[in-house]
Amino acid sequence: MNYEGQDRETEDVQAALRHFREGVHGWSEQEFGRARVVRRSRWDAMFQLIVRPAVGWAMAALLAASSVGVPLAVHHERELAAERKVAIERQQQLAEDKAKQQAAPEMNDDELMSHVDSDIAQAAPDAMEPLASLMSDTAAK
Repeated sequence: MNYEGQDRETEDVQAALRHFREGVHGWSEQEFGRARVVRRSRWDAMFQLIVRPAVGWAMAALLAASSVGVPLAVHHERELAAERKVAIERQQQLAEDKAKQQAAPEMNDDELMSHVDSDIAQAAPDAMEPLASLMSDTAAK
């Protein structure tokens, strides 16, 4: 195959493609230039009658719910914050009371020694006192 044959075939293919392209462009201009009438179906009109009030009612319900819900949520948050504040104050008061009790002086040395002496001077511990009294009664007989 020689180059002259290839060039001629290439030119023929290019001419065919150019002719096809011009035909497509011409058809597109003709179709898009034509006026069209869009008809609404009666179902579309009925749908619009149904949808518009539904959308209006839905928006009204959303507005009512948010006008009640948002203030309630804000009020609830404020109540929780107040409860947290009271709990913190209560904990601080308990901590202060505990610190005061721990800081209060315990018994001094003399009071502690007298307490120890009274415990040692007992014949029996407090829990064993009823049994010890029974034993002393039987020993006395």
